[in-house]
Amino acid sequence: MNEPDWTRCTEEELWHYVGWHLEGAGIGSVLVGGAVVAIHTEGLYRSGDLDLVPDHFDRKQIEGVLRGLGFEPSKSRYFRHPQCPHLFLEFPRGPVEIGEEFPVVPDEIEVMGCADLQEAVRAG
Repeated sequence: MNEPDWTRCTEEELWHYVGWHLEGAGIGSVLVGGAVVAIHTEGLYRSGDLDLVPDHFDRKQIEGVLRGLGFEPSKSRYFRHPQCPHLFLEFPRGPVEIGEEFPVVPDEIEVMGCADLQEAVRAG
């Protein structure tokens, strides 16, 4: 998968890129929070971060994949790419919930042969 244009990528472009690489390393994840809203409003709302809930939380494994993509961990819980000042990544622990709705069955999409990218959206 080609790298996004780091200086102006959208939440969706960054999600596809990072999610695709995580999935390739055996780390499934679900996109939650404001980035989902940004994607579904086609940029009318901007999040500033991507919250990805991993299917199993192994910070060292996640960090290894992200470092390979050029991301650097911050002193807190975030990961930033030095060429992408407008978006950063966070990996909250699950489970995935929407309000008091649990369990949530995320929507899945296919990106370049990877059919397991997921996002938590409320069925309309």
